[in-house]
Amino acid sequence: MVWFGARSFWGHIRHFVASAIATEDVDSRDWMSADPPPVLVGRIAERLGGAPGQRSVTESLARDLWIDYLADTGDDVSVSRAVAGLVFRDYQLPDPSRDGQLLTTPRGDILLFGGDTAYPVATADEITARVIEPFNQVLAERDDGRARVLLDIPGNHDWYDGLDGFGRMFRRHLVDGGEQPSGGRNSRTLIDRYTDFAREFVLGGQIDKPKTLDLTGYEPVQSASYFALPIAPGIGVLAVDRQLKNIDSRQQHFFVNWLNQNPGMSPWVVLPDPAYRFGGHSVTGSAMVQSLGLGLTGRPHFVLSGDVHHYRREVEGPSQFVTAGGGGAFLHPAPLRRTGLRPAEVEFPDAPQCRRLLWRVPWKVMLGRSGFLPHYAMLLLFVPAVSVGLRIYERTGVMVSAPIAITVIVTIVYALIGGIRHGQRITLLYALVAAMMTAAVPIAFSLLLDHGLGVAHVHLAPLLLAAISLAVGVLGGAFIFGAYLALLTALGLENTQAFTALDHPGFKHFVRLRVRADGSAVDGWVVGLVDPLGSDARPVLVDTFTWRAR
Repeated sequence: MVWFGARSFWGHIRHFVASAIATEDVDSRDWMSADPPPVLVGRIAERLGGAPGQRSVTESLARDLWIDYLADTGDDVSVSRAVAGLVFRDYQLPDPSRDGQLLTTPRGDILLFGGDTAYPVATADEITARVIEPFNQVLAERDDGRARVLLDIPGNHDWYDGLDGFGRMFRRHLVDGGEQPSGGRNSRTLIDRYTDFAREFVLGGQIDKPKTLDLTGYEPVQSASYFALPIAPGIGVLAVDRQLKNIDSRQQHFFVNWLNQNPGMSPWVVLPDPAYRFGGHSVTGSAMVQSLGLGLTGRPHFVLSGDVHHYRREVEGPSQFVTAGGGGAFLHPAPLRRTGLRPAEVEFPDAPQCRRLLWRVPWKVMLGRSGFLPHYAMLLLFVPAVSVGLRIYERTGVMVSAPIAITVIVTIVYALIGGIRHGQRITLLYALVAAMMTAAVPIAFSLLLDHGLGVAHVHLAPLLLAAISLAVGVLGGAFIFGAYLALLTALGLENTQAFTALDHPGFKHFVRLRVRADGSAVDGWVVGLVDPLGSDARPVLVDTFTWRAR
């Protein structure tokens, strides 16, 4: 999915519409009721073959519990298939209890998704095409017949469709036996889907959707988009849903009551947004933590999240903060400006790797490999200006293109992209310089071309000269736009746009977690692929850590 393409543009529109609808007065979470924690423990125990009536999942199993965590998944289908191949297997990894020894880490009893199941909007169709089908193709080859559990919290891309796709994949089936897991190719294009929708809208009908979206061997067990789960003695999972804005009062009451009833419990908090983002505080993450009344440094907390598409682990006192959004979506960089940032224990990719990738951005944007929306915008900007320039070309010999108007318009747009609304006033200077360069491209080119043609005694019709200047202005403007995005990232002023345009498929990863049966600790191993589409792609061990709950 190219960031400046038509599909992404549609996703942006869905975002604005969904954000407008998702107010405090219209909260789609009102129709959901979270499971009482003992009920959820019982469902998981029954699915995994544990004893009923126990206080936590590990007590019901009488053994360690294995969990695979994956966030920000369905984007490119080939990458999704590679990620599935990475997750659905066992590994020999370093044993945290015995130095120098290896431990067999089996595929998780639970597959926990951390949000943003598919891009740009997690509809049933997109989840099917980008997650269910490629994952089930791998599972068909590696199905071991074991029963496993599926859990999830939604992210913003799941909410753009009002949780319709989420509900079909992750809410428990009220009737035994879902539909057959899908493993074939979904050949319906976006145009096909919109055509079907338009036809049924006119006829007063509706589009049929699958009742469930099933992963082979995995059963969804949750009733709501958030849940609390006693995972082991003294450890409780708080899986939070902030919709598109805030934690709602019903959810806040649910979690705060549970925390008050279990004062000695160490919280494992699963958030749709990280508490710390690119080495700084996250506004949304901090708001969720504050809403739940969590004191992250007072006692051990394990805060796990996706949303940012890289791996980063930070430690603060007894608490671990893990951001692991490498489940398949386009790459986000490590923060490149290190001044004033929180130190990270591990980053994947690291800053030097990201700097090497960053300078590909202007060329990729210029060549249209990130989509053609910047080119269309430049075309709309330059066509009226160049048409005016045609009328004065014979008098001046310069293809004038209303440089002042273009500079003003581009400066405003670039400053908004750079975050001037959030107090980053320095971006106005960079935006102005980039805008002046953009406006100067067709003028400078026409001067050089006119001079070269004069030296060569060649005459071009003004209309042809205008067309050539327009083409150069569009391509040059797109290059400058890409360079501007890269500059913002290099200076730490904006961390997502440049790498989103780059749409790099690499550095995918997931987290394999072992919850110790006695609740003393959670061990984590992060396994990744530097180049998931490479012919010699091999898993690499990105990080190992242990969070001690007491």
